[in-house]
Amino acid sequence: MYNSQNRGFTLIEVLIAAGILACSLVGVAALFSYAIRANTHNRQMAAATALACDKMEELRALPFNSSLWTPGSETIVVNSGRFTRSWQFSPDVPRAVTVVIYANTGAMSRRQTELIRVTTLISPVF
Repeated sequence: MYNSQNRGFTLIEVLIAAGILACSLVGVAALFSYAIRANTHNRQMAAATALACDKMEELRALPFNSSLWTPGSETIVVNSGRFTRSWQFSPDVPRAVTVVIYANTGAMSRRQTELIRVTTLISPVF
């Protein structure tokens, strides 16, 4: 016998609800992926900024006529991330000093991505 209180969901209603749920879960998964990439990039930028500031302070502490004013580069590991820090300068007065930080990405891609470039002027007299 048919009773109006024993009605349930039909198969079509269940399939539509499952489809809506699946679409929303795909959107949430994409959001997590974006958040992980943004977090990784922000961590790299924070480390690169600290490396650039450290090198600028080191170069600023050198005497202006020192023989240690030579361009160069070095590879540094910070928080399991590999970075390449290079610096160069002009021989003019005031001296333009540029420090560039690259992120060395995974071993498979073997690419360097420039994260930050800092330039300043250093003079023997204020």
